[in-house]
This record gives sequence, C-alpha cells and structure tokens, in this order.
Amino acid sequence: MKPLIYISSLAFSLLLIACTGSKKYFKAAEKMEKMGLVNEAAEFYFQSLQRKPTNVEARLKLKEVGQKHTSGMASEFFRNFNTQQNEASLESYERMKDFVDRCAALNVQMDYPKAYDEDYQKSVELYCSKNYHQAAVLVNQKKYNEALSYISKVNRYNKDYKNLAQLSIIATCEPLYQTAITNLQNKNYAPAVQALSAISSKTDKYKDAKDLLEMATAQSTKQFILFEPNGASNALTKTIESAVYNNMNDAAANQVKGIKVINNTPFQQTPEAFDFSKSTNVDLIQAIRKATGADYFYFFTVSNAKEFDSGLIKTQKKGFEETRTRKNDTLVIVDYKPFTYNLVKAQRSVSYDFSFKVINALNSQIVASQTKNIQSADAIEYQEFTQPFKSNINNLYPYNPQQTAPTAQYNAKAWRNSFSARNTLKTQEELKTDVYNQNIKLFISSTASMK
Repeated sequence: MKPLIYISSLAFSLLLIACTGSKKYFKAAEKMEKMGLVNEAAEFYFQSLQRKPTNVEARLKLKEVGQKHTSGMASEFFRNFNTQQNEASLESYERMKDFVDRCAALNVQMDYPKAYDEDYQKSVELYCSKNYHQAAVLVNQKKYNEALSYISKVNRYNKDYKNLAQLSIIATCEPLYQTAITNLQNKNYAPAVQALSAISSKTDKYKDAKDLLEMATAQSTKQFILFEPNGASNALTKTIESAVYNNMNDAAANQVKGIKVINNTPFQQTPEAFDFSKSTNVDLIQAIRKATGADYFYFFTVSNAKEFDSGLIKTQKKGFEETRTRKNDTLVIVDYKPFTYNLVKAQRSVSYDFSFKVINALNSQIVASQTKNIQSADAIEYQEFTQPFKSNINNLYPYNPQQTAPTAQYNAKAWRNSFSARNTLKTQEELKTDVYNQNIKLFISSTASMK
C-alpha cells in the first residue's frame, strides 16, 4: 500500500503545481475523485469554484464531494471526542469548520450534526482547564518558561479564562524581577534597567518594579561634562564650534539614554592648550571630577573649517535647431540653424575636521577618540537659453546632423533634458544643517562607551 500512497501524493502535488485556472482545477479534482482521494478532490473543486463563482459544474461537484469531505471530518471529530482524544478532536472540528465556512462564503452549504458545536465547546473547556492547571502548577514550581507555553495554549481559546492574565504576568515578570534584583545587589545597573524595563512593558504594577526601575535608571545614568573649545582662530571655526556644542548638548538631553550633561559647572571651557599627556592636566581632571561628580569628560576640537561657493560659472555653447520649410506640395527643406546657449555649473560645500576624546574621569583613561572629516557638498550643472525659446525642444541638437558623421551622432535626449535640470544649489545653511546632523550621529555613537 505504501507505494500507492506515495504515487497518489506525488500526483496530487504535480497537479496542484500545474493548476492555475478554474477549468484546470476542475479537471484535477475529477482525477483526484476517480483515484478515491475525496478530501483532495473537495479542495480542488473548492479552488475551481473560487476562481470562477459562475462555474455551475464546480458548484454542483463541490456540494456533492464537499459534503462527503465534511461528513468524513465530522465522523473523525465524533471518534476523537468520544475516545477522549481532546486535542485531536479540537483539530478535526476546526478543520471541518474551516472548510464549511469557506464553502459558505461561496454560497455552498455543508451539513454536519449541530450537536457537535456543543461537544466542541466541551472540548475547548476541557482543553483550557487542563492546560491552565498545568500552567499554575509550573508557576508554583517556578518553572516559568514551561508555564508560558501552557498559558499560550489557553490564551488561544480564551484570553479571559479564570486568572490566566495574572498567571501570565507572574510567569513573564517574576524571572525578570529576580534577574533585576540580583543585578541591583551586584550594582550592575544597566542589565537591571533592561530587565525592569521589560517588566514595565508587560505591566506597571508588578511588585515594586516601577520604583526599582527609577532607582536603577538614576544609578546607571552617567554624568559627563561636555567641554566647549575656546581656541578658535577665525569666525567660521567659532561659529561651527558653537553650533556643534549646542547640538551635542541638545542630543545628550533628548536623544541619548543613560547620559546626563552637567551644565551647572564653571568647568565648561576646555583648559588653554589642553594636553592630556601632561601630568598637571591629569591632576586637573581628578580635581574637576571631585568637584562636579562627573563620570566622563568629552573634549572636542574643530579645525580646517572651510566654506566654498564657486558662484555660477557659465560657458557659452552652440547648438542647432531643426527647421522645416515647405516649398511645394512635395518638397520640404530641412535645415539646422545655430543658436547659442550657456552651460552653467556651480558648487557649494562646507567641511571641517572634528576631533574628540572621551576620558573616564575616575581613572583618567581615554575610552574613545577619533578624528573625522565632516563635509557636505552640492553641485549643479544645467543649460540655459540666452534668448527666449518657445519652440519644440525636440528639434534641438548639440551638433549639426547634416554636417556630423553618423558614427559621431548620439541620442540628444540627455542633452535636451539639461535645459530643465535642477538649477538651484542648496544654501550654505542647508549644508551646515547636514554636517551638524552627521556630527550628532558621531557624538551619539561616541557616547556609547560612556554607558
């Protein structure tokens, strides 16, 4: 028998792959029916009718063969229910109900004993009771992960079953709570915050988790002083330094978690000629740390600040316009008249070198440092007419077709499009906004070592 089962399954798969339209599904269903594969045939008749609801033959066959399929699943449910195979009875009823509902959506009604609906509800109640009891036992045994699998089974059928919601909260939150407590005792505040935050996403009323989260967050928050450079030699560098400083302060306050800037301190300016290798500055760092309670110091400098604006650079060029002059009914003279236009180019850019050091105030060690060129640029290149042009632009060429060898001619579409290309550069302020945004991203990534 096994070879026959294998052949039937293979034939079914091949037919399924081949079928695309209503007729093909119908023919495949007929073949399945002749092979005695009633269940498969019913599904194929369903697919046939679904693809073409006006297919009368498919509708009649679905009613006939689909009813046999439904009756078979109903009998399977009856056997499973009466032999106390609870999960199997649920599965067989749900397959039957799914098929019945799908057929009803196509206005084909399938019949099964309605008493089975009541029996199904009894199966559901028994299933929920059994799994709820097992979940409660596992929670009492502190086997929380195992309990969650049983809770999910009950949750599938009845989210409001008995005390299921509270059981789910305990199974989810208690292991996180214990992890948080252990980390807090060991002063590992960051993982404690992570565990307590996971609890808060489930509920904000689990034991004292909310208060512990506030405390752990406060303990894990690192304080740092962001030193503003004071050695800029020109106005552009000073402007950029000030903007970068303000933007990083704003980012620290609104975009970076676990970091707090100390603003109420007299030590906001970078010491003159600051050199971390000098022992006097190491002593200064320790003095500032004791005075402010800062965990980290962030030093930065801006150098090689440049702005560039080329202005509009215009180069006069010559093009050709095709003209057609009708001499008589049969003769049209084609000519190419030269015209002048300007090729216009322009560039703007802003750039500077940004260097920073992050220093651990406790041990005076550099934990991060980098120098990066930050830049933003824009360029335009377009063509403009020197005289008003109102004709058809498709009549224009960058060469004279009558005087240019065929091998040297090319599609002039891109050249023509240049007359309507973008002709406005980004402003210097827009470019500065771009470089400052780049700087903020670098700042946020550089503070990762401070958490």
